[in-house]
Amino acid sequence: MHKRGLQLYTIRELCEKDFIGTLKEVSSWGYNGAQFAGYYDTSAKVLKQALNEYDLKPAGSHIGLDQLEGDALKRQIEYNQLLGNDLLILAYLMEENRKNIEDYKRAAEILNNAGYLLNREGLKLGYHNHDFEFVDHGGAAGYDILLDETDPSLVSFELDCYWAAYSGYDPAEFMERIGKRLVTLHMKDMAVKGTEKQSTILGNGELDLQSIIKKGNDLNVSWYIVEQEHFEKDLVTTAKENARVLEELLS
Repeated sequence: MHKRGLQLYTIRELCEKDFIGTLKEVSSWGYNGAQFAGYYDTSAKVLKQALNEYDLKPAGSHIGLDQLEGDALKRQIEYNQLLGNDLLILAYLMEENRKNIEDYKRAAEILNNAGYLLNREGLKLGYHNHDFEFVDHGGAAGYDILLDETDPSLVSFELDCYWAAYSGYDPAEFMERIGKRLVTLHMKDMAVKGTEKQSTILGNGELDLQSIIKKGNDLNVSWYIVEQEHFEKDLVTTAKENARVLEELLS
């Protein structure tokens, strides 16, 4: 069975009100994995019990650059080992960490160091993109630098299909470039309204989702993760419809 997950940042308003109760709903909507964007002060033991009860698997956890070094990284390792989650993902580079080529090289160095420590503990490290990684910095885009400067055995990638398309790339072609380093996909369709681009429910936008799924299968992507940032319907309806379409795409 293909692994269908939901990035909980999509429904963070619901998680803030009742994290454990929302996980139960996520399972009932048709997802078999949850990707975390914070733990809402929940212990790893309690969270693991909830995942087991609701038949959900950890589908990775988004963390910040400041959590990839020192004691903060040690805490992440301990928490996720207890949780049973083996994939940590750098979710976002703040503006001060991505102004030029040297910034990206420093980020790559941090990723390599963290990837080594995580690998030693039986965990993996990934990198999640937005659009700014595709900006050219004097002959090289940030994504180029991250691909070139990180060790393939230590750092993997989670491609956000929407942001790749937003930046003018064909997601399936870009996936081929990442190759076996691609471990997870953020499934997010793109609607174009005039000059504006927005994320939308899968199947309601312009992305060739079938080609993305086919390439993901070819590359043995471990998780297909729904994420959405713009909404025309309420959060529950949106999450349900995304789950239904993703299941159809993967069937």
